[in-house]
Amino acid sequence: MHPAFIHTFETSLRWKNRLIGVGRHREPLRYFGPGGLEEAERLCEEASRDLLAFVRPPEDAVFANLVIAPLRRPRSRGALEIRFDSPRPSGQARNDRVIARLIPARRPRTDGRALVFHHALLQRYWGLWEWFLAPFTEHYPVVMMAAPYHFERTPRGWYPGEGTVNANPWRLYEAFRQWSWDQKALMRLLPESLGLRPAAVVGYSLGAFQALLVAAAGEFEELPLISVASTNRYLYGLREGALGRDTLEGLRRAGIEGDRLDRMVDAIQLERYVNRLKGRPVLFVAGHHDRVDPAPSAHRLEAALSPTRSVWLHSGHGTVLLERRRIAEEAIRFLERRAG
Repeated sequence: MHPAFIHTFETSLRWKNRLIGVGRHREPLRYFGPGGLEEAERLCEEASRDLLAFVRPPEDAVFANLVIAPLRRPRSRGALEIRFDSPRPSGQARNDRVIARLIPARRPRTDGRALVFHHALLQRYWGLWEWFLAPFTEHYPVVMMAAPYHFERTPRGWYPGEGTVNANPWRLYEAFRQWSWDQKALMRLLPESLGLRPAAVVGYSLGAFQALLVAAAGEFEELPLISVASTNRYLYGLREGALGRDTLEGLRRAGIEGDRLDRMVDAIQLERYVNRLKGRPVLFVAGHHDRVDPAPSAHRLEAALSPTRSVWLHSGHGTVLLERRRIAEEAIRFLERRAG
């Protein structure tokens, strides 16, 4: 892709978000609890002391009130919808009912192996990700879980992801932890209730960040990890990236800037933790022109991760989606080599 096209596309994401109000926090104090800013600072400090311990889920994360039903829509091709109660509820009723979809493989497998996929921030529409995953489903069924505050889990009157990234940094830590517990319950129910064995965990953007983070905390055992356009340093992305300006303004209006902001989010730097994954099978995919968490973030993450294989594409952050077939081919080849 031509750099000018990539730049225009990535910049348009920010203007699109501004037009529809995504990322803008007109009432920043709505995200705080009764203890206000002081409470948020304390909670961030506690989570930051050992972020891996904070996000690490219990082995017995439960999937209560499980419902598995055919997806009712035209051309669903046997897709299933999976719903269960979050084992780490937030207090937001819509958010606390986890939803996932099983997209069947075009050619059924006999070994029960499936990919587990985790999506990016600010997502409302399943169709975009089903389109992105179509080349993967030529080989494997794919299970995709809605992260907290996304898709049908978005509280009424909120935009997708608003409960995750907003003017209170504590909400991001809290969403990380809930996501970790939710995915643990999902990974338990796949073999027990659907007869599926996860073959790899695939993540895009924030989904890749979270997958690598909890893997560093000891999750996913020896499963291969496929990271696509992972973010790395939260504050650097806010200050230098294409999408951070409105969130920074919301933080400022809530009284969080300068050294205070640095202290509250300093732990959210993936490069600090992924050296624990050295020797694990990891495919690292990134775009040369990423403007959401710009250079050198991805290069620093790659150096800390020491992946089994790196693939650098001539794309940005959002435009990596357009390389879906190349990414799927790399992923399938990576998994086949592991299996062989």
